[in-house]
This record gives sequence, structure tokens and C-alpha cells, in this order.
Amino acid sequence: MSPAQPNSSHVAHDKAPTRFRFLHWCFDAEKDELWNAQTKTNSKLEPQVARLLTILLTQHGQVISREKLNEALWPNTIVEANSLYQLLTKLRKELKDNARSPIYIKTVPKKGYLFLPDINIEPAQTAPVTQTKPMVVRDTVVSNSMFAGIKAKLFKHCWSLLFATGACFSAIAFFSTTPSSVLPPNYERHDITYDLGVEFNIAAHQDKDLLAYVEKFNTLEITDKSGNKRFKQTFDTRIAHPTWHPSEEKLAFWQYLQDACILHISDSSASILHSSQPIPCHLVTAPSWKSNNELVLTITERHGNKAYLYRHESSQLVKIPLPMQPNERYVGAVRAWEDQIYYLIVDDTFQSRLVSLDGKVHMTWHFPLWLFNFDPAQQSIISNDGSAHHNLIGKYRSGQTYPIFATTQGMFSSLSVDKKGDIYTAAESWQVNIRDEYNLPIFSSSSYDYLPVTNKLGETVFMSRRTGYCEIYLHTGNQVKQLSFHKGYEYVDFLAWDPKLSKILANRDRLLVLYDRNDVLTSFHSQHQKPLKQFGWRNNQTLWSSDGVHVNTFNLDGHLLSKTKFESEFITYHVEEKSWIVVEDGKLYRADSLINFHKQKQLLAELPDEAVNMIRNPRLKNGQLYWQSSWSKTDLIWKASLSAPFEVTNIKKEPLIWHYDIAPDGALLVAKMESVESDIKLIKPLTQ
Repeated sequence: MSPAQPNSSHVAHDKAPTRFRFLHWCFDAEKDELWNAQTKTNSKLEPQVARLLTILLTQHGQVISREKLNEALWPNTIVEANSLYQLLTKLRKELKDNARSPIYIKTVPKKGYLFLPDINIEPAQTAPVTQTKPMVVRDTVVSNSMFAGIKAKLFKHCWSLLFATGACFSAIAFFSTTPSSVLPPNYERHDITYDLGVEFNIAAHQDKDLLAYVEKFNTLEITDKSGNKRFKQTFDTRIAHPTWHPSEEKLAFWQYLQDACILHISDSSASILHSSQPIPCHLVTAPSWKSNNELVLTITERHGNKAYLYRHESSQLVKIPLPMQPNERYVGAVRAWEDQIYYLIVDDTFQSRLVSLDGKVHMTWHFPLWLFNFDPAQQSIISNDGSAHHNLIGKYRSGQTYPIFATTQGMFSSLSVDKKGDIYTAAESWQVNIRDEYNLPIFSSSSYDYLPVTNKLGETVFMSRRTGYCEIYLHTGNQVKQLSFHKGYEYVDFLAWDPKLSKILANRDRLLVLYDRNDVLTSFHSQHQKPLKQFGWRNNQTLWSSDGVHVNTFNLDGHLLSKTKFESEFITYHVEEKSWIVVEDGKLYRADSLINFHKQKQLLAELPDEAVNMIRNPRLKNGQLYWQSSWSKTDLIWKASLSAPFEVTNIKKEPLIWHYDIAPDGALLVAKMESVESDIKLIKPLTQ
């Protein structure tokens, strides 16, 4: 399809157009900003929404098919069938357009979409600068587009550039080990039969007929690649993430022990050859062998993932300086091309890139990666895709992507690839239940996470990823109502009812979002530089949030009222008593003010070590403080009385507790994974 030309009277003659005017709207394509002349407000569009509007405007007067839009918006990428519909819905919401009686975007049945109003196009230097006002963000996270670098050229040859976007970004790789276009293999799945149970964290040896995986959380199983068992070793605490040496019959894996992790190296009969000293950690991911004596370790600490080089012969641990910005997060490392180590970085707009230590970018994805490995046969990276179901895809360094396998139930939780290109993966499925006081589930699904919070009326608001995205639901009157329709990658970590039980406070990463019982009321940025640690209500009209360094307060319109420097990993506010509850140096304190906290703090209780490791999720109910912690990768729930004698009690201890809740009568409700099943699958390339 050749680029369409707008009406000649509207074409800017010698400059690339950057502003489009239609009816009472002005769209600045360079800034992704949409100005409403009637309300005098300016909205920052999501990058993909802005790109969709750009296409519709530059192809004004033509019906654009779904296929063309999909290819332009997601070049060389497999996306869900409703991805375009979601973007159209967001754009129509911004324009206040009705799909049934459209003013702007008309659906032409079985053909595509047509932009209706006349438009005027202005070059950059002649367009007036519009006055912007503070933006109130709806239930949508604003992010920078990965395509920002080519926007200046986008409008000169818009359509052709949109189709070529994938090729533009493939040039980021400084060399390619694959042709520009290859025919990837087709795959078929085989079940590797094991005993019924939970098997996960699979590792396949590159050359030898060896598999290793974790069974029932604390047993290391070593088998051949047909699943015939050879050796096993059982530990007192949880183990995780075995990884074979690329050529030798040596295996590295982790053991969680109290508040630390130990790296073990064993032979192929599961006999331990080496054990590291305990390394402080919250979580770990699979290690990567750099050489015979060196491994790259990814360890989750208090402020996110860190990379270390570990020399096991000398037990030396050295921190690796990664080429990343403060607002980016490190995910993990992989041994790939030419037996080098590469590092996966995800930025704050959820774009992923694979880099070497010198900062060179070797591959990019426009969605967050969390599951990835190297396929030596195809010289490609196997990873999750950007869909809600996290199917497996492959990507060459040329930028070409190809499908591998789609999940029908649960999700892929780990993968390993040998030199033949055989992919071994653990496919997990489960049910998570929020249970009531009679131990009956009020809501169940195979979702990824929950965060139930019940008020005194017996209503429960919770977060669920049953759709593949973090969405907010309300359970009231024996019915479940969905309050948000976000469909983004942002996480919801906290929920809280206001003191009057009329509003609900949630977050989306660093945004604060307010709901009533029907819909989103407003949202605004928390103005924190780091991820949120906790938030809550000061009173009916005031909110607070903490990132572990500063505590900010806001009114309901999102205006910042105060910013107080106060470092704490655990803080909450007692609305009834108008006091702060803080954990500091293993002790529980109370104070009326954070500014003079150290002068006026009152010691309530000294806490055991296992009560403060990975401390999170405080709840205040009926004069009691509840929270969660982890110890040896086992989940614990605690209760402390806020009146003398301030007793501290462990009330629950078991694995796989996702979250918990407190019923109006004080009963403990647990949202946990149940009916967990995980099996090892072989996804094998078919012979061409």
C-alpha cells in the first residue's frame, strides 16, 4: 500500500508536519500531546496510542485495514487479537468518541477504520506553542516511546517508516550472526513423564544427556533427557535454579537459607563439590557460567537485582557495574553468542534490551522480558512474548521474530535449550483462592497475583492478573465487579480503603490511583524517584506514600502537600491514633511525627530476625498490626498488639502465600496458590 496524500490544501510544502488540527483538537506528534481547545487541557498520549492517531491522520480519507495497522504498530511481532482494539478504545476515550455514532474514527465493517474530520497540518516552526496545564492521568501509565528517535523523520515518509521500524531497530546490533531473513523451524511439544508433583526450574546440558530440575521445592533431581531418573539430593530448605556447566558435568544451583542464599556446585550424581558462604539475598535467578571458575550471579537485594561475578575456587564475589540508568532495572544474564555473557535491562517504559558490559545493544524488545535463554542451534534468544499469556517466541539478531509455542493453561516458568535446539521448559498451572471465614473461596482463578483488602462492611477489593494484566476488582454482595481496564505492564502492589470506606487507593508502579465502587476517579504521579514501598491514608482527604527514602503527602487532587526525608523499609500510618508505625533496626516503634521521630519514638517491641527479612504488606485492624516476611524462602504472617504488652506472634508459616487479608471479625484470610502442578515439557524443532 503506497502512502496516502492528504488534501493538497492541507499539506505543508517543505517541512515535515508535526502538528495536526481537527475540530477543536490539536495533536503534536513530536511530543505525543493532544490539546483540547474547548477545555484548555493537554493530554500526554501513550506512545502506541499516539502512533495509531498519527497513522489515522496521515492516511486521512482512506480506509486502513486491521492487518495494515497491526503490521505498522507491531512490525515483525506476534500480538494478541484484541491489541488493536485496546488501542482504539483508549484513543476513542481520549477523543470522547462513540464507536456506535462516531465523530472521529469510523469502523468500516470487514474493511478497517476511517478518520472522519477534515484536518490541517502545520510544520514545526509555524505551529504556535500551546499552553499546557498540569495533567491528570487516568488509569493509564504515561511512558516514553521506544520510537522517539525516529519521530522527526516519521512524518516525511510516515507509512513506509512504520512498516520498516523493526528493521531500523535491528541495526542496533553491531553485527549479526543470522541472515536478514531465515526460515525458522516449526515445533512440536512432548511431555516428559515424571511422577505427579511439582517440577520446575529445568536445566538441560548443552552436549550431554543430562537434565536437572527442582522437585517439591527442596529436592534436586538429575535425569537423562527422556526423564529417566539417575540421582537426587534433598535439602532442609528450598533450592532453586540449577544451571549446567556448558561442557563439563558440573551443576550450579541455589539454596535459600534464612535471610541468605548459598550457591552450590555439584557433579552429575548430585554430590556437592563446592558451597559458597551465605550471600545476603531476597531472591535469586539462574546463574550463568562465564568460565570454568567464574559464574555471573543475579541476586535480588533490597533495591532490586544486582549482578555479581563469583569465582568459586577463591570464593570471591565482585559486583559488576552494569551499563544502565537509575530508572532502569536489571533482570538477568545469559551466556549467548561467542560464549559471552549478555545482560537484560528493562527501562521505565517497559522496553527491554540485551547488552554487553561495554554498553553495546545487541537486541531490543518493545515489552518487558522476564523469561529468556539462548538457542545455540538458531543463534537466537528464546523468550516470553508481550501477550497476556506469555507465549514463547524466538528472535534473531537481525530483528526477525518467530513463534515457538503458545500456552493453553498456566504459564512457562523456566526454560533451557541445548545445542540441538531442543527447548526444555517447566509449564506451571495453579489455582489461587481468596478464602472467607468459612474457608470457602470468594474468588478463584489461575491468576498470577492477589492483594485482597476487606473493609468493615465485608467488601473485598483485590488485584488479579486473571486477564494477564494487573486489574482491580471489587467483591461485594456476592458479586465480583471489575473496576479497572488498564491492560498495561504496570504492577499494582498496594490497595487501601479510605477511613470512610467510600474510596479505594491503589498504585500502578509509581502512580497513585483513586477508585470509587464503580470506576477510576483520578490518578497522579507519586513524585518518588524509586519504586513505592508503601502508601495509605492520613485522613479522608489526605494520602501518603513512601519509597523507603522519602514520605510524600497529597490531597485528593494529587497536589503534593509535603515531602519528608525518612528512610525506612517498613512504615504505615495509624489513622485512628494519628501516629506512624515504623520498623527500624529490628525494632517496632510508634511516633506522632516523622520530622521529630527519633526524639519522640516509643519502642513497642523487639522483632525476631525472621520477622523483618523481606518485610512487607502491613495491615492495621482492630488495634493489631499484621505484616508478612520470608525466611528460607518460606512465607510468614505476623501479628503485633499495639497496646501493652505489645506481644509479637507468628500466626502463619507455609510456602506460596501470595497475600493475606483480615476479616471484619479479625479472622486471618489467606490468598495462596493451591492445586499447584508443574511438569517438564520438551518443545522440539521439527526436521525441515
